[in-house]
Amino acid sequence: MGKWDLSPKDLYHIVNHGIDLETFNKYRLFFEKGKQPPRIIRPCTASDGIEVLSQHEQERFIRIYEEEMAKGRCSKFVPASGAATRMFQSLCHLFGREDINTIHELSLKVEQRPELKDALRLLTSLDKLPFYGELSNWCKERGFSIPDILERGPLKQLINGILTSEGLGLGTLPKALLPFYRYGSEVRTAFEEHIIEAIDYVMDREGVCKIHFTVSKAHLVRFNSHLESIIERLYKDGVRLDISFSIQDPSTDTPAVDERGELLRDSKGDIIFRPGGHGALLKNLEEYGGDIVFIKNVDNVTRDQIKPLVVRWKKIIGGMLIALERDFNNVIRQLRENPKTLPEAEMVYLKWKQYLPPLYEKASETERRAILLDLLDRPKRVCGMVKNVGEPGGGPFWVMDKDGWITRQIIEKAQIDTTRVEQMEIWRASIYFNPVDVVCSLRNPEGFTYRLSNFVDPSSYIITEKLHHGKPTRVLEHPGLWNGSMAYWITIFVEVPRETFHPVKKITDLIKNE
Repeated sequence: MGKWDLSPKDLYHIVNHGIDLETFNKYRLFFEKGKQPPRIIRPCTASDGIEVLSQHEQERFIRIYEEEMAKGRCSKFVPASGAATRMFQSLCHLFGREDINTIHELSLKVEQRPELKDALRLLTSLDKLPFYGELSNWCKERGFSIPDILERGPLKQLINGILTSEGLGLGTLPKALLPFYRYGSEVRTAFEEHIIEAIDYVMDREGVCKIHFTVSKAHLVRFNSHLESIIERLYKDGVRLDISFSIQDPSTDTPAVDERGELLRDSKGDIIFRPGGHGALLKNLEEYGGDIVFIKNVDNVTRDQIKPLVVRWKKIIGGMLIALERDFNNVIRQLRENPKTLPEAEMVYLKWKQYLPPLYEKASETERRAILLDLLDRPKRVCGMVKNVGEPGGGPFWVMDKDGWITRQIIEKAQIDTTRVEQMEIWRASIYFNPVDVVCSLRNPEGFTYRLSNFVDPSSYIITEKLHHGKPTRVLEHPGLWNGSMAYWITIFVEVPRETFHPVKKITDLIKNE
């Protein structure tokens, strides 16, 4: 690990960025230690850690949820600061390729260069994408057509029309503002689709629908402008949209280091800070102040014909969360008033298939009461899980912490020690995938928002390898929002239909969804 010799200028730069020196010094320790892999015990399965609900249970939870939804307790939280650049990665492979000017030349290169296959699929299926009409008009204004370019070239002209500010500028947009789906002449962005979806499962009896988006500071004006352009279309049947935005706090940014472990610096010699991953949004989630809050990735939103199924399962997992919350809040009150209700409180805790920590067995009755109250009185979440069909990402596992306590956790592959054979075997044995289908209970029995930072596993930070100006660097990320940041929440996993999960990680995924 290189030396982090800090000058007075560095200290000013750190504090001015909103980062206190104690936190900054912790970051150095994290780099020195390297990542601290969790100890996964076994995958969660349908018979062990993942609830598979009967039709009767589903209907009961829907009724419970709709009661609380009507009271205005529910809202939706969408992390939406991600850029669209990665979605168009396949087209970036074509930049600077003088030997590929037509679709025919591209097709001839695909066998030798498999990474070009996705670009070929994209360019030959443009008419199936929601921005085709706008792109076609852009071409016509310049005296050519999309078929002409594909046949005679140059493809670069068409790619510029898609990605750069000379054309549609899709490569410069946040993912949330990309055109996602087309319905006849109507084209909707992911942002608009999330709002339309939410109306059916977070709107209260007064018609208020609360949705919060986290966005990048650079694109906040764009989001507000887009909202103004679609707001009249969205206000229908008495719906009153309460849409808010927040920016990822700069104080959650983290430093990066070079190959020698030295702090990465810019041309002026200032320490470079980078966004600390989606775990940094825990602060936004707490400050938002929601009660029953659904969290969903911005790129996972479906077409209208699938929305009823999505809405149904949102209500099911929301109702299950509220049932869990009611049970726990009741026994918390009873246990505070009467220590003799400890056995009943234990039964409720175990009924929801939670493990007691090892220290509980050795504790006195008074200590047990204090431990159990602590276990019951914390944020709660119900997470939908789908069968894994090869999507990259995390999954549900039973994990043992350093004190021997076993809990359900969502674990990413980046967290695993890939050099340990037995850990990789457990990882590969998982048949479920985390689609980020989460509903959270964020308030205590008295109605106050939990201090969410109190329930983070700080050792679950991630150190990733990235390139900075072509040179390898190590980047520090906070414990993931639905990973280590929620490590000490009460967690329930539920199997949900695969059809509710429609991620769009690359632009050709929209062709499949169309």
